Amino acid sequence: MNIFHKSIDYKQELDIPDAEEVMDHVKAHTKKFRIDVKDIFKDFDRLRSGKISKAKFGTGLEMCKLKLTKNQLQALEDRFRDPSTSDKILIAAFIKEVEEVFVLKGLHKDPTSEAKTYQVKQKAFTLGVLPAEDMQELEILMDQLAMVTQKNRVKMRRFFKESDKGIKNRVKQSEFRSIMAILNINLNDKHLKLITQRFGIPHMGTKLDINYSAFCDEVEALEVRKTTHFASLMQRMRKQFRKRGARGIHGLATIFRRMDSYDGNNKLDKAEFIEGLHMFGFKVSNTEANQLLKAYDRNNDGVISYDEFIRGMRGSLNSRRLKMVVKAFKKLDADKSGVITVDDMQGIFNAKHHPKVISGEITERDALEIFVNSFDGTNIKDGRVHLDEFEDYYSNISSGIDDDEYFVRMMEKVWGIEEYAYES
Repeated sequence: MNIFHKSIDYKQELDIPDAEEVMDHVKAHTKKFRIDVKDIFKDFDRLRSGKISKAKFGTGLEMCKLKLTKNQLQALEDRFRDPSTSDKILIAAFIKEVEEVFVLKGLHKDPTSEAKTYQVKQKAFTLGVLPAEDMQELEILMDQLAMVTQKNRVKMRRFFKESDKGIKNRVKQSEFRSIMAILNINLNDKHLKLITQRFGIPHMGTKLDINYSAFCDEVEALEVRKTTHFASLMQRMRKQFRKRGARGIHGLATIFRRMDSYDGNNKLDKAEFIEGLHMFGFKVSNTEANQLLKAYDRNNDGVISYDEFIRGMRGSLNSRRLKMVVKAFKKLDADKSGVITVDDMQGIFNAKHHPKVISGEITERDALEIFVNSFDGTNIKDGRVHLDEFEDYYSNISSGIDDDEYFVRMMEKVWGIEEYAYES
């Protein structure tokens, strides 16, 4: 496996961080931007009990413009959890500790004491790892490169190998840029920086070399997706998914997640991937399986990113459907925090027309929990849903609905919104 071809979001971490370090981050942020934490959280604790729910705690932190990872949030929840009620946070204790950055206590006892300086630890540059925003920009660039090379029927790997002087699969940045120029592809400094961070290899000097083999693997995988044969295969598969109705794509994603339960890295090997398709009821030939492997095994390590496959299968929401999804989210996000909770959805989500609610198999509350669980395929963790997760869920649903009118009416009925209603 190519260790330089790894891409993760900075928001993902492996271990729960130290709560003291997280609090230092919170205090540094609060002091820098002069945030009145007490004023922000007071509306969440109207009874002044000193306790609030985990969901409200997370929402309050986001209102403070604190961008914490799930694990950092978990560390804070563990530290300030109410011993008598596991789902409550001792918000009074949290506020008291944060406000220490503004008031130096104990001066009457020690007038010479100095205030503690809180500093946020900066994340180190890591080869192969890009923030989500940069990763998105790089993906657009790679897709454009694949389009050019396929159109011109150019095999970049051959050009790189000619410049590979004794050091297997690597070239200098200047050589990389020159070869791309020969292919009539001019890279600006930002593009070269992104490619270097993603495919860079440490060298003896201060500059990094570029692993052209991994780079070519990814471009060639994208080229496969643009072939007529592959487009025909994907079209046939989409028709199969539509036969399963609105939850067709979601059903396949659930199968893949269960098969990936051991390490949860969103990847499956070829055998697992094909088995998942068969379990769903879709048969592929060995040739088609190899096409899928080539297209979604972007670093040529024998495993497939099934999340990327799901996104490719379902496509994106068209403008009319997207407007309805955003309209529903805005209605739920009454405090405009960018996050909605189970409580927000409880009073608006209309499950009366759900088949199992009508038959009496489940309650409306059960239907709501099933709906929330659909966002990550696991149990409700904190009941918080962001806009991108909301859109992602409805992209899956949308893939099985051909008629825009049906999708719009469904959204209106479930969330009590109107397509052409005036928005203040």
